[in-house]
Amino acid sequence: MNFLLTIAASDNSGGAGIQQDVKIADNLNYWALSAITGITVQNFKTAYEIEPVKPELLDSQIKQSFLSFPVKSVKIGAISSYENLKVIIDTLNRFSPDKVVLDTVLSSTSGLKLIDEVSVKTMKEKLFPLTTLITPNKNEFNLLCNAEIKTIEEGISIAEKKSKEWNTAILLKGGHFNSKKINEAIISENEVFCFERDRLEFNYSHGTGCALSTAVACFLGNGLSLTQAYEKASDFIIKYYSELQFKLKIND
Repeated sequence: MNFLLTIAASDNSGGAGIQQDVKIADNLNYWALSAITGITVQNFKTAYEIEPVKPELLDSQIKQSFLSFPVKSVKIGAISSYENLKVIIDTLNRFSPDKVVLDTVLSSTSGLKLIDEVSVKTMKEKLFPLTTLITPNKNEFNLLCNAEIKTIEEGISIAEKKSKEWNTAILLKGGHFNSKKINEAIISENEVFCFERDRLEFNYSHGTGCALSTAVACFLGNGLSLTQAYEKASDFIIKYYSELQFKLKIND
């Protein structure tokens, strides 16, 4: 059995965060260990509030996961507070996991702010270099770069510089760009891989970012390259959410 550690917030609706990560990992034959950064109150459309856990508690969750299990890969989602960000940085430095995927969740889709500007600066300087891959969407990348990119090509140009500055690979997601197709790219220090697929419209799409980053982390843990892991994760998530439309009977 392979073990994935997800460090993220709890979602009471079960569609995102820790709950979604566990389901995705299970589907990909991973046992999901979890370190909860905060408790959220939300439904499929709106996040109302978040309460960070005590940093000492988060620290213990992460440490026991590493000390008790052979963790193959780590996924990080919503961090919830500056204090918990420092805990994550410290424990990753201590245990040095080989594969770390960071879903750069700065705020919820409905606008609930999850971390402050000081945390964003520290994340870029101290956490990004400890990761294998970060997975910002267009809005998150704009905030991280203090830019206003309008096309994937503009994003790639900036990401080539930021990948070197932040010492990590970047998956620039394409869902928020105004284009008929979904165009995405993985940018590392020396390479750029571009991907294109049809844009699919789902009535239910809660937690897609969480699901994709978790799937990528699982496939990286299996020894696949960044591009292979992304392609397999993307195919899996499309199938997974296509099936959810019927299971949940979401019509509005």
